Amino acid sequence: MRPRTVAAAQEYWDRYYGEEFIAGLGTEDILAVLGRVPSRRTWLDLGAGSESLLWSIPLQAEHLVAVDLDPRRLAILRSYVAAEQPRAAYRTVLELSDRTQADFTTRCRSLAATLAADCLSGTTLPFAPAGVDLVTQFGLLGLATNPDQFLACWKHAHAPLATGGWCAGANWNAGAPGQNRVQLTQKLYTEAFAASGMALSLITRVSFTGDADFDSVWIYLGRKA
Repeated sequence: MRPRTVAAAQEYWDRYYGEEFIAGLGTEDILAVLGRVPSRRTWLDLGAGSESLLWSIPLQAEHLVAVDLDPRRLAILRSYVAAEQPRAAYRTVLELSDRTQADFTTRCRSLAATLAADCLSGTTLPFAPAGVDLVTQFGLLGLATNPDQFLACWKHAHAPLATGGWCAGANWNAGAPGQNRVQLTQKLYTEAFAASGMALSLITRVSFTGDADFDSVWIYLGRKA
C-alpha cells in the first residue's frame, strides 16, 4: 500500500501554507537552492499538490505544468492562481526571495495547465521525451516505499527533461515510525542521478525539530547531461 500524505488537501494547505510562514523546516534552504536555477521556458512540477506557486517564487519559468494525483489539490492551486493575491506565508517567501507583488502576479499567470496523473505508478508520464527545461518534485518521491520504486519513479519523472535541462526538488524524511516510506540517503540520490544521465550539482540534508511527522529534508539540484 502506498503511503499517504500526512494530511488531506485542504488540511495540508492550511497547515503548512496558511497565514504564517513556518520557519526552520527547510523551506528557506529549498528556496535558496531554487534561486540558483537559471531562467527556464517550460517547467514540469510533479506531485505538485497545491504549492507550485510557493516554489515558483524564486524560479523564473515562463510556462508551468502542475501534475498531481489528487484533483482537489490542483483545484486549490487553480483557485489561488486566479486570485493572484499571496497569503502571508507567501509574502514572507517573496521577501526571502527578493521578489515583488508584480513578480507573484507573473508567477500566477505562468500556470499553463494542471494534470491529474499518478507520478508514482511507474508508468511513463504523458509528456514528450526531452521536451521540458525544468523538472521539480517536492515530497513526491519520498512517498516511494522502497529504493527500487524510488529509482523507477525517478527515471520516469525525469524522462521529459531535455538535454541541458535542470532538475531540483526536496523530499522529507519521516520522523515518526510506521509511515512505510523509503529511507532516503545520499547514495540513493547519487544512484538515481547516474542512472538518468544527470549531473548532480548539490545534495544536502537539513535536519530540524518542530514537526511531528518529519525530522529532516533532502534537497538536490542537478542538470541533464
